[in-house]
Amino acid sequence: MTPSNSNETSGLLSSPNHGPDYHSTSNHTNRNDSESLSSSPIQAADQDHVKVMPPMRKLAPLLTALWVPVFVASMDGTVTATLISSISSSFNASEQAQWLGSAYLLSVACFTPLYGRLADIVGRKNCMFIALTFFTSGTLLCGLSTSMNMLIFARALAGMGGGGLTTTTSIVLSDLVPLKNRGLLQGLTNIIFGLGSGLGGPIGGWMNDTLGWRRAFLIQIPLLLADYVLAIAFVNVNTPNPLVRQSTKDKIKSIDFFGAFSLVLGLSSTLISLSLMSANDIPITHPSVWIGFIIGLASIIFFFYAEANIARNPILPLRLITQRSGAAVAFANFCLSIVSFGTLYHYPLYFQAVKLETPSLAGLHLIPNSIALSVGSVLAGVIMRSSGRYYTYNLANAILITLSIVCFTLYSKGSSEAFTYASIVPHGFGTAGVLTCTLIALINSVPRADVAVATSMSYMARNTGQILGVSGGGTLFQALLKRQLRQRITGRGADKIISEIRHKSSIVPTLPKELRDAAVDSYAFALRWVFIGIAIVSVGTVIGCALIEDKELPNYENAKPSDVDDHNQGEAVDHSPN
Repeated sequence: MTPSNSNETSGLLSSPNHGPDYHSTSNHTNRNDSESLSSSPIQAADQDHVKVMPPMRKLAPLLTALWVPVFVASMDGTVTATLISSISSSFNASEQAQWLGSAYLLSVACFTPLYGRLADIVGRKNCMFIALTFFTSGTLLCGLSTSMNMLIFARALAGMGGGGLTTTTSIVLSDLVPLKNRGLLQGLTNIIFGLGSGLGGPIGGWMNDTLGWRRAFLIQIPLLLADYVLAIAFVNVNTPNPLVRQSTKDKIKSIDFFGAFSLVLGLSSTLISLSLMSANDIPITHPSVWIGFIIGLASIIFFFYAEANIARNPILPLRLITQRSGAAVAFANFCLSIVSFGTLYHYPLYFQAVKLETPSLAGLHLIPNSIALSVGSVLAGVIMRSSGRYYTYNLANAILITLSIVCFTLYSKGSSEAFTYASIVPHGFGTAGVLTCTLIALINSVPRADVAVATSMSYMARNTGQILGVSGGGTLFQALLKRQLRQRITGRGADKIISEIRHKSSIVPTLPKELRDAAVDSYAFALRWVFIGIAIVSVGTVIGCALIEDKELPNYENAKPSDVDDHNQGEAVDHSPN
């Protein structure tokens, strides 16, 4: 490769009036590069990725701009979960309560895949602004809603941006940080996310008790507005994809409208049908369910056709999922998200309905999982940074997850507290390790121009798995619970009692002993088989991790700025003394 011109080797702060400019690619781009992106085969990416770690004095403010919305978005999720009962009661609409969570998750799952290619077309900063605007608008509307339907719409609007915030953060970090350091920063990002999730419940509950549930949403707005300022000042990242340098007219032409529409329609139809089955107890034979599945299947088939034959710059280039590591990472992430969310949804239920503990005590059993997630995230980054490898550690973490879920299947009414507290630790630790390692493995397997769409593909697999973990697990659980209760509870008024037990586990401790024993045994049976199903899916995570290519991470520990410039044609950073 030829050395880059002097204007391409300027520092991170080459434009002081506009904040740091983190160069990532050469300005000398072949005119046909944008056309070849969708057809060129996957090549070794070692020569394409960032070589030198930016100075911390310039990286720190950028990380702040990226982590603030990640923190707020994660906090928002648990704030909403905490306030569902209060919100639905204030509108006298308890029958719609489950859609407050479902609307957000469905929206995240449907729109997250679009942000990868969008980041290539409009640039990283503009993509972040789009996601931030959707999320801020939706959150503001939540605090101002005058009806339950309006609030559900607001949650869906917030979800359109929520998934984009985490995806864009991951893309920007990949643009700036060498792969050996990337895992550590991803681990820290996971800790920020976990911190927000952990604080959301207490903050939401306190705000609801003191100022009302609306303030729990409105209090997020100042932080989000402040992040606009931070993003303007510090998120100045050159996109390593020639699409961003096209004219506005060409950019519009390059947007994969067919793919975007068919993907959103396919995912939303399928996931809404699943949600109707689990949350509304509607059978699969009902037209609103099976028609949704048919529309979803047809739309997904058309999506893949459009990506292969119509799209100029596809949202999901098929070469990513026909390449070994890309397909393996997507499959592993998909299975892992089913396992993780299926576990987090049903694990506390065991303590409430089988051990007859209060919700607050049941929630305490998730603390070891949260601690293990934080430790596992950072340790994965440290190990990859020191060893330059991820395959063995990643596979070991996947096996830990399966062993943890197998322990769940052994739970009974007499299980000790020590066993239940300890058995979830491998789940949290392994989940953090797999999520961090698989992302780095994926980035290490694709050319740098494909990092954004590959990252988006990974998050799409995760988000789809999350919905399936909750809705699919919930459907299986309710079917098993209903059958067990009907076998154990008979006579006059049985149907009413069964319905109350199924939909309100908190009444189980208050039931007469005979009914209470029947309910506890039914819950224990249903939960055991749900955990068995989750354990089977977790084997898919192990298989996916085993199929990932074992490629050493590029080592640029001793790289100098001049080496980077010569090697990357302008992929330069400022290493002037602080």
